Amino acid sequence: MNQRRSHPRVRLKARAESYLDRARELFGFGNLKPGLLRPALIAARKSLMMDPQSYDTLVLLGSIYLDFDDRKSTAQALRYYNRAIALRPQSPDGYDAKAGLLMYWLHRSEEAERLARKAVALSVRTGEATEFLELRYTTLIDILIGQRKYAQARWLIRRALRDCPTEFMRDMVEQPLVEIALSAKGRRSS
Repeated sequence: MNQRRSHPRVRLKARAESYLDRARELFGFGNLKPGLLRPALIAARKSLMMDPQSYDTLVLLGSIYLDFDDRKSTAQALRYYNRAIALRPQSPDGYDAKAGLLMYWLHRSEEAERLARKAVALSVRTGEATEFLELRYTTLIDILIGQRKYAQARWLIRRALRDCPTEFMRDMVEQPLVEIALSAKGRRSS
């Protein structure tokens, strides 16, 4: 019987996907067990070595590095997000992740807002699944509230509820900071 062997690149890409899946699994559990962060990093790096053009791996590596929560790792996370954005400029994940990093770790709120708006726009334009779109809205709403742009946050919350009428979005509206933004009717946005 003549057995066909798959092309070496196909096998390599399959192994890269396997390492990526493992890294995602470890990273997800890393929130419960911080000791899994380093093994997640190792698996993601192996995946990237086998498939250097993997957008998903680049975004995941950025997220993993960000969880180490130190200056050097934050800089590394930013580099991975930038590489992901350069690789696939029409995908919202990299913009959304980088917006969070800029807002909460580097305190560059204007740039964070711009990137979060781009992530929402791309998510809407590409028809991304509701659960991802609501995450994009959440990032932008959080950034606007952090900048005390309450009127803009109120408008965006209404739009998010229209575009994503999910329990997640309704629950988000009930959070204390969002309540502040919704009740700040007399205040002007900065």
